[in-house]
Amino acid sequence: MSEPFHLKIYAADKAFYDADAVSVTIPVTDGGMQILAHHEPLVVATVTGIIKVDPGDGEPLIGIAGVGFTEITRNEVVVLVDSIERPEEIDEARARNALARAQEQLLTDQSIQEYRVSQASLARAMLRLSMAGKNARLGHNLDQE
Repeated sequence: MSEPFHLKIYAADKAFYDADAVSVTIPVTDGGMQILAHHEPLVVATVTGIIKVDPGDGEPLIGIAGVGFTEITRNEVVVLVDSIERPEEIDEARARNALARAQEQLLTDQSIQEYRVSQASLARAMLRLSMAGKNARLGHNLDQE
């Protein structure tokens, strides 16, 4: 079994995880990054995507996260994101409405900053819908991710 490290995952509105883990995979601009104990100290930007926590003694924990950053220090990892939710917490109707709003917004005249926000909203809505569908099909068993 791998050696554990302390992991904290926080969103703007809640603490998602605060316990030991043997690995965490975070979404970064060029794919996914897996972090294990004794990782080199680092600060990295995270993007909208799936965070997967392996607590080492049970089922992996999956979270759909927004943008943020991750700080890795001596056997402690802190992930700060603007939002995070478990697949079973996703309201599919609300996610569909968010997708429609983001698609509409992309069709309007916007500043570059507004356009990037609309793109991020679209990506998040698409990911949330994808995970809500998988969650329903897999009967809440997301180990296959």
